Amino acid sequence: MRRRLAAASVLTLALGALTACGSDSDSDSSASSSDSIEGVTITGDFAEEPTVKVDKLSVTEPESAVIIDGDGTEVAADDTVAVRILFAKGTDGTTIQSNYKNNTPESAPIASLPKSVQDAVVGEHIGSRVALAMPVKELVCGPDAASDCTGDAPQLSLKGSDPVVVVIDLVEEAKAPLTGPEGEKVKPPSTAPLVEEDGDDVTGLDFSGLPTEQPEDFRRILLVKGEGDVVKENDPITVNYYGAVWGEDKPFDESYTGEPASFTLAKGSLIDGWVKGLAGVKVGSRVMLVIPADLGYGKQGSPPSIPGNSTLVFVIDVLGAGS
Repeated sequence: MRRRLAAASVLTLALGALTACGSDSDSDSSASSSDSIEGVTITGDFAEEPTVKVDKLSVTEPESAVIIDGDGTEVAADDTVAVRILFAKGTDGTTIQSNYKNNTPESAPIASLPKSVQDAVVGEHIGSRVALAMPVKELVCGPDAASDCTGDAPQLSLKGSDPVVVVIDLVEEAKAPLTGPEGEKVKPPSTAPLVEEDGDDVTGLDFSGLPTEQPEDFRRILLVKGEGDVVKENDPITVNYYGAVWGEDKPFDESYTGEPASFTLAKGSLIDGWVKGLAGVKVGSRVMLVIPADLGYGKQGSPPSIPGNSTLVFVIDVLGAGS
């Protein structure tokens, strides 16, 4: 779905762009900590996008530094923290990805981060800016990667031995995402596909008795009325989703058999139907979106599983938004 819906949250997008060899989020490497990293200069105010300058940066293992020392709560390994984060090439300092311009910081469960990043932030305090430099291979090749993993990230023109710089502002403690929809169930109209469920998981869509001709109008159908924060455009969101072409008995993508996904709800990052359908929805809600081709993948579709001019049906659980 990240390939289709496009840019996920800055964490998953940047890490996903770097994890071409089938990495694991854990790593056996620990970051050695100091108050500076040789070859890296980071300037700017806390919670404002930093400027990263590099000068002959050379690292063979993770190195971290506390650039701004906060005085808030100490970060623990099982915390969820709202962060501003920037990934930069250690070869020239150019930004790979950043979430500093989003509406709100991004909620990150510390345990979901690569081990080297966890080591750099656990024990530091809210209000701190932490920097980390490491070879790209440290992010790409986790312990479960193939033995011949080179760590190369050709889509970013980076080799496994090239350095990458990560800057993380620990903005505030945050609520962990929900594990499923929470709120009042709403009876859907008879014209909507039937949602097949196993507990909180969506397992299928039943189009029996509905027209085989694909609808051409966009629809947002509320299935569970959440009571949390209202989702806004450009918010980072955490969701579970099930997506199928109208009338098909199998999904082209879904997250219920894996882990919830994080995306930024922004035009150009997600298909227009998601942005239109999720803006204004409250956290805890389950919604069905019927998305015609002009708000989805258009005439070209997304081969091989989404033909051109397809109307799509998504069931989406909104588990978290913003910080």
